[in-house]
Amino acid sequence: MKFAAPFLALSILLSGCIIFDKKSEAVTFHQFATPASLPRPNTETLYLPRALIPAALRRPNVVLLDDNGWVRVEDAHRWLAPLDRAIPEAVGRHLAARGAVTASAQVPMETHRVLLLNVERMEISTAAKGKSALFSIPGLAANNDVALLVLTGRLEQADGTLVFTRTLTATRALRERTPAEYVQAQSNNLADLSAQLSALLLPPVPSK
Repeated sequence: MKFAAPFLALSILLSGCIIFDKKSEAVTFHQFATPASLPRPNTETLYLPRALIPAALRRPNVVLLDDNGWVRVEDAHRWLAPLDRAIPEAVGRHLAARGAVTASAQVPMETHRVLLLNVERMEISTAAKGKSALFSIPGLAANNDVALLVLTGRLEQADGTLVFTRTLTATRALRERTPAEYVQAQSNNLADLSAQLSALLLPPVPSK
């Protein structure tokens, strides 16, 4: 009975297909790249609460999730802020830079709308001849990896009245499966999806 607990812990670790990177004790912190611009005046105030994210991503580490269920937890690479907070903050900065809104992470006192973000998928997808391939170790096969981000945005009035719901998708090619490359690719994906959201938020330009 003395060995039951160690064997149980080992079986749980192996069955989850989780790989911990123990190569370095140093920790690198990552954040999404966003524009360094201030919100423009005379724009509506938009409240962006915490995003809903997949369970596998709910940790401080950068997680390289494969579309076939493999999970690589990068122990030496972590997010500067919780991912469910970092994503709406990044989207808010992109929207503000485009002049669509003045974004707020706190409930505003003035009249406002609410943008709820649900991260449907945030992972590495490997495509070969139009079909999903098995997990491939970098360097041993042709690199067909892309960083995939699928985001659902639900815009509501402050009283909960639905304005619209849209599910948007963006992909970026990955040169290699590294945390830095992955974060940069997902930063670009967030910028692309924010541009799509901005077009939905801004009123249409009247034709002359």
